[in-house]
Amino acid sequence: MKICVIGGGSWGNNHIKTLNKSGALHGIVDGSQETLDSYKNINSYCKFFKDIESSIDEEFDGYIIATPAETHYPIAKKLLSHSKNILVEKPVCLTSKDAEELYELAKSNDCFIMGGHLLLFHPAFLKIKSLIDNDKIGDVLYIYSNRLNFGKVRSHENAMWSLAPHDISLLLFFCENFPEKINYNGFELLGREIEDSSVSSFKFPGNIGAHIYVSWLHPFKEHRFVIVGEKGMLVYEDSSEKKEIFFYDKTVNKDEMMTLNDKGSNKVEYDNGYPLDAQLDFFIKSIENNSNNLNNFELSVNVVKILESLKG
Repeated sequence: MKICVIGGGSWGNNHIKTLNKSGALHGIVDGSQETLDSYKNINSYCKFFKDIESSIDEEFDGYIIATPAETHYPIAKKLLSHSKNILVEKPVCLTSKDAEELYELAKSNDCFIMGGHLLLFHPAFLKIKSLIDNDKIGDVLYIYSNRLNFGKVRSHENAMWSLAPHDISLLLFFCENFPEKINYNGFELLGREIEDSSVSSFKFPGNIGAHIYVSWLHPFKEHRFVIVGEKGMLVYEDSSEKKEIFFYDKTVNKDEMMTLNDKGSNKVEYDNGYPLDAQLDFFIKSIENNSNNLNNFELSVNVVKILESLKG
């Protein structure tokens, strides 16, 4: 399998290193010669290109687009027009119109396309999904995600667009539906007409509530994901050192007194693994199997639709 990575920056570097471990890295595209030179000894067979056009004739099996978000659409459109399989980092596009065009172009050219929503391949969230599917907490009532830290402050996108695509993808993954109602409150805190902090609330079919709180002006890192169910609650603390899942055996009797039942909590064991390894393995196997399952990209399109609907 021959994969080419477009963009050798910070996140592109993660793709490059991971693909190289599996022997699938065969090409790197980057407009900076200095960046290309930094990879010149990565393996004996990788080819280097300063532009996408030069790489197209090399017959790579797939491409990974790890460039700034505003470049995703034109790059992806060019590759799909040449019937290339692609993985596009999140957000896949800046408008749902562009994302839907890529989806239709992939279908018409018989290409595989997926979005880079890494947390959908995270073993902790896969474990939580398995617990929910096996009725560990009963019907889901409420979900919330906090993604808070001090920095990195962006200049070209607000905190919601920068930080929340992962969390939105998880809401869609767990709720298995598009929200019926969305509310957004963003706060410009540094006087730049860019919202540095925001809270978004959602109502999903089945009367499931949710909210996402993101900020890059927070005194410490807090990445917390909570799911409240009828028969218990699940919490994943991504910002903790051990990155643990806890089940809280806490329920409310729906009687006149609304009696609280608290039977404590216990840690949930799950298999450790690297989400990027799993994501790239899925991408490669989908190409090998000539998969026409574009459900992942449909979710990616819906993430952009939700981001569009959030004012700010």
